Amino acid sequence: MADNRGFTLLELISVVLILSVLALIVYPSYRNYVEKAKINAVRAALLENAHFMEKFYLQNGRFKQTSTKWPSLPIKEAEGFCIRLNGIARGALDSKFMLKAVAIDKDKNPFIIKMNENLVTFICKKSASSCNDGLDYFKGNDKDCKLLK
Repeated sequence: MADNRGFTLLELISVVLILSVLALIVYPSYRNYVEKAKINAVRAALLENAHFMEKFYLQNGRFKQTSTKWPSLPIKEAEGFCIRLNGIARGALDSKFMLKAVAIDKDKNPFIIKMNENLVTFICKKSASSCNDGLDYFKGNDKDCKLLK
């Protein structure tokens, strides 16, 4: 009587097929989970900067450091996003601000997140803003924005 140990080719193919199907089901959920975690981490950094801006406003009566300059934010980067105030300070209202987080690598994270002085948060699919423009604020328009819940 022959001693058969091991698996048949059919059994191995069945296991590989089952694992492949599981991977196809699980991987998109995992990617979605990772993206939501990244968005929440960036949102938390924006919220901390917004709290800083509120304290700054209480101490100075305005959100701008001078008529032409925004204050320096405590958190400038989070989860592969650079964070700055949006727009130039000159001409901006003293009682308004918009924080914006733009992906350092736009191919990896093709969206931006922004938060205003009322802590209303938006996510936008397209933006002309860049982390590499050498400015201490973001310029450029954002498109395809929706309220982030």
